Amino acid sequence: MFRLEPHPSRLQYGDGHFTTLRVHQGAPLDWPAHLDRLQEGCGRLHLAPVDWPALTQAVTNQAKALGEGGIKVLLVRAQGGRGYAPNEGDTEVWLSHFALPAHYPAWREQGIRLGLSPVTLGTSPMLAGLKHCNRLEQVLAAQALKTLDCDEAVLLDGQGMLVSVTSANLFWAKGGRLYTPKLDGSGVLGTMRARVMAEADVHIIKAPFEVLLDADEIFITNALMGLVPVRELEGRPLPPGHIGQALCRQLNP
Repeated sequence: MFRLEPHPSRLQYGDGHFTTLRVHQGAPLDWPAHLDRLQEGCGRLHLAPVDWPALTQAVTNQAKALGEGGIKVLLVRAQGGRGYAPNEGDTEVWLSHFALPAHYPAWREQGIRLGLSPVTLGTSPMLAGLKHCNRLEQVLAAQALKTLDCDEAVLLDGQGMLVSVTSANLFWAKGGRLYTPKLDGSGVLGTMRARVMAEADVHIIKAPFEVLLDADEIFITNALMGLVPVRELEGRPLPPGHIGQALCRQLNP
């Protein structure tokens, strides 16, 4: 079906950013961290700030009504402007809610199978860390995941360095030390990633995929799934690790 009017919003350029958060027992979990993320995104993308107290109240009200699930907060630049040139005006705010993926509890309990994605991530230091609206690389990675014999897949950048998995941050342990990729060129600075780093001594490094093949344990994190252990990497079994188990008890609701 062809649509001639109205002209699409700034989302046609990916001109916005968002956060997704878990709702548990009627409360928006880790909301201050999500709010900080939204405020930082507006600053880095030069979007007009929104009424943050009013947004907090709206999220709180939606969480109470939802009870259990997830909320997405999407901020988009004001419509208008010619071509790529942005327009001055109020940032659009969109709230939506959804049920949590049904497989997440099983993932947390049983662990997942992890593979290597054929999709690589481009490097963009100006946008690195942001959860901006241009997520085409993740769309392609999710599409490619359907062809792999695993639950999630590791994403590398163009230089072959670890970044993340398709929809979560990545951690691994070796010799009692915990590591996560440096995200100064690609990837998203997740709120659950930040919580892990606040609870544990985490070494932030650039590393190739091969370090995972030698890891003692691996786990992935995001705000919705929490902390999920990896039980198999490229067909190699991984036993449960004591670092991930301890963090799981602390951080998973």
